[in-house]
Amino acid sequence: MAHRHPSKLTAEHVVHPGARRLLKAELANCAECRAHGDADALADPEILESLLHGFVLKRAEQWRNRHSRYPVNLYDLAPPDELRFLHIPTREVVRLCVVEGRAGDRVETAGALMEVGNLTGEDRARVLGDIIDGILEDEG
Repeated sequence: MAHRHPSKLTAEHVVHPGARRLLKAELANCAECRAHGDADALADPEILESLLHGFVLKRAEQWRNRHSRYPVNLYDLAPPDELRFLHIPTREVVRLCVVEGRAGDRVETAGALMEVGNLTGEDRARVLGDIIDGILEDEG
């Protein structure tokens, strides 16, 4: 990667530099950087964990209501209409993401990451695509 993609990325829950580079490449619509970032994310569990963490916290904020109690699986917070936009492997991963803490501000993704590791390469790519789309839904 010989170039950069400056942006006003506001995905504050995604902290890994590689994950942030991937999101910026997606916003810039740079196929070369996106392909490189996707490969890095699928090979490096820390990048994938950062993306999943950001996705879960963003969706939990969006989907919770005043009656939400924690801990709760992200899948249980999701409105049915939202779930239909996710690929089936992503739905299975989301079932294993637990939102914790009094305010729903902590995330447990260990089981979800193990599930991603058990998926085929094609299904992992689908999950990654859904995660990125979910994080960037309201971005630039």
